[in-house]
Amino acid sequence: MIIEQGSIKSREMSKRRWVLRYLILAVIAIILIIKIYFTIFIIDFTVGFYSVLTTFILFSLFSLSYLRYRDPFNEIKKDNPPMENPLVSIVIPVKNEEGNIERCIKSCINSSYGYKEIIVVNDASTDKTPIILEQIKKSNPNLVIIHLPVNLGKKHAIKEAIKIAQGEFYFFMDSDCNMATDAITNAVKIFLSDKEIGAITAHGRVRNAEKGNLLEKIQDVWFDGQYRILKGMESSFSSLTCCSGALSAFRREAVKQYMDKWTNDRFLGIDFRFATDRRLTAFVLEKVKDLDRDMKRNKTIIEFNDNKIKLWKLKYSLKVNVEIGVPDTLGSLIKQQIRWRKSFIRSIFATGSIYWQRPLPAAIFYYVTIVLRLFRPYIIIKSLILLPLSGDYFSGLLYLSGAAFAGLMYGIDVRLRRPGYSRWFYRPFMNLLSTFLFTWLLIYAAITIKNKTWR
Repeated sequence: MIIEQGSIKSREMSKRRWVLRYLILAVIAIILIIKIYFTIFIIDFTVGFYSVLTTFILFSLFSLSYLRYRDPFNEIKKDNPPMENPLVSIVIPVKNEEGNIERCIKSCINSSYGYKEIIVVNDASTDKTPIILEQIKKSNPNLVIIHLPVNLGKKHAIKEAIKIAQGEFYFFMDSDCNMATDAITNAVKIFLSDKEIGAITAHGRVRNAEKGNLLEKIQDVWFDGQYRILKGMESSFSSLTCCSGALSAFRREAVKQYMDKWTNDRFLGIDFRFATDRRLTAFVLEKVKDLDRDMKRNKTIIEFNDNKIKLWKLKYSLKVNVEIGVPDTLGSLIKQQIRWRKSFIRSIFATGSIYWQRPLPAAIFYYVTIVLRLFRPYIIIKSLILLPLSGDYFSGLLYLSGAAFAGLMYGIDVRLRRPGYSRWFYRPFMNLLSTFLFTWLLIYAAITIKNKTWR
């Protein structure tokens, strides 16, 4: 799949499709009312209350994403003076990606933004990755390659690159991804339009999903919806909880001072290799105190209206695009989901300890969804096992239909934004996979959280 430049217009969709979006909200509201009635008069109260709460969260999420989100790229004033051309540093940590790394680097080289440095850190790969890197460097002498003699992990690999990076903005990208040609150009324009933006995360789609297998198709529609709806809602409050590792950009002043803390993050008494993206995001989310002292100590300069406590803005943009390489087998997908759940557990204590500083609606949504995720295994056991054993099959049916319904709403929204998109109907399958498989990986992740194995 080729990412088209400027494929998302300033108006996200036609007025007619916006009417259909309002219809989605109306349908969710009607389902919410029906669930409230069922909870009061028909089904098990615990399962019903959980179902009502999740549907209310779904309605709030869609409503805020639809009505509040504004793409920061489209908010750039047309009468702004000519943009400056700051140096950007693209950092790519890589280990054993011989099938992807060349495509990844070439997407950076072919970027329409000219004033850039590309730093690739080979984290002790054991396949042909080092050979491929050296071959690419022969025709691109400005490419900077760092070969680490031993495997240190993604965070330490990025830190090694930051030691020599000269850019005003850092672009961190996973080695199995490739960016759109205008991704950096658009992100830099967003940064320069607002000096309080500390981070920008890209919109991700699965690479070659149209030719992929069932799992890749399911992940494609899932990623698209998660980015636009969830990150769109969080971005409307300038409070992303996770700047995606696929492609995210950071203002140097927002992250450089935290590199040591980030790379040496400890959790439960061990060096924690997971939660790389969420943990770095948490540092940017936190309030910055005594800016003048902190910035001088770190030899960085940033202009604010005053020196009071400030919050960086964290934004998501549909105009900054990246293609993502995803697991193509169930086994590799499960391993990825386990890593993500370990990251989620760590983020409860990292992001959870500071997210209350963010706007109240975003904070309420964040903490409520954490509670819902933690209680989900119990609700599934009760609705699909315990209640049917006592003769109550309707509560379980309601839960499953609710999960499928939520997935359907996400799928329809993707279809509205991408006319002709044929994979939208795969979205409910991701919710069912989550119900019967991924939910239980949270328990396994908690039990094995000290296991540092990445794959």
